[in-house]
Amino acid sequence: MELAYCRIVLKIAEQDMATIQHNVSYPFSMNQIRTAAAGDERQCAALLAILFAQEKEFLPDAEAQARGLAAIIGNPELGRIFVFESGGLIRGMVMLLFTVSTWLGKKVALLEDMIVAPEWREKGVGSALVDHAIEYAKTEDFGRITLLTDSDNQSAQRFYLSKGFSRSEMVVFRKLLDTSDLAAIKEHDADPWMCRECGWLYDPAEGDQESRVKAGTPFRLLPSDWSCPVCFAGKAFFDLLP
Repeated sequence: MELAYCRIVLKIAEQDMATIQHNVSYPFSMNQIRTAAAGDERQCAALLAILFAQEKEFLPDAEAQARGLAAIIGNPELGRIFVFESGGLIRGMVMLLFTVSTWLGKKVALLEDMIVAPEWREKGVGSALVDHAIEYAKTEDFGRITLLTDSDNQSAQRFYLSKGFSRSEMVVFRKLLDTSDLAAIKEHDADPWMCRECGWLYDPAEGDQESRVKAGTPFRLLPSDWSCPVCFAGKAFFDLLP
């Protein structure tokens, strides 16, 4: 079943956003944010594995993710990937993909794949990455940034609203041109996932009665804010059992 996504649109305005940017302080240097380069694909793909484990419509595929990342890094006309690096390791990333709006008559961007490593969350890294992406788009004279987020991910929606994005009344539709992609998404629907923090297993056949998750619910269809009933770790802390 195709999920309804919230399409959140920002028409970049010079007023207000500059003020917000200059009033924000972070417990790290903004110089730790840079444009991804060749050789960063493996670390970025590892972050995407965390992101896709949280989302309902996707499952990690390290080879496919590395291939897509390399295509963007190697062809800067397609977009930019910005990464937050600390201690020589990439701890967070966000992506802008480029297109053109005939309504605005200028370049616009799609913001995708915003993810921060779990141990670096609640430190302002995600906020800094989005601010960096917005500032880049403004500097390069883009007219709008569009993004998608899960319809039940209230925390993400509040975050983007706080960054000046607004909801759109438009509804997203998509068509997979390779049906094998859909088969790959559903391939592990019956497989259990294990919490890395405490070892608890989520078995789709049983669901999670404490959280009112019905038996037969695949891990990918759990709500974005669902957490382990034992240690309360989020979906990002679960691994698919081989």
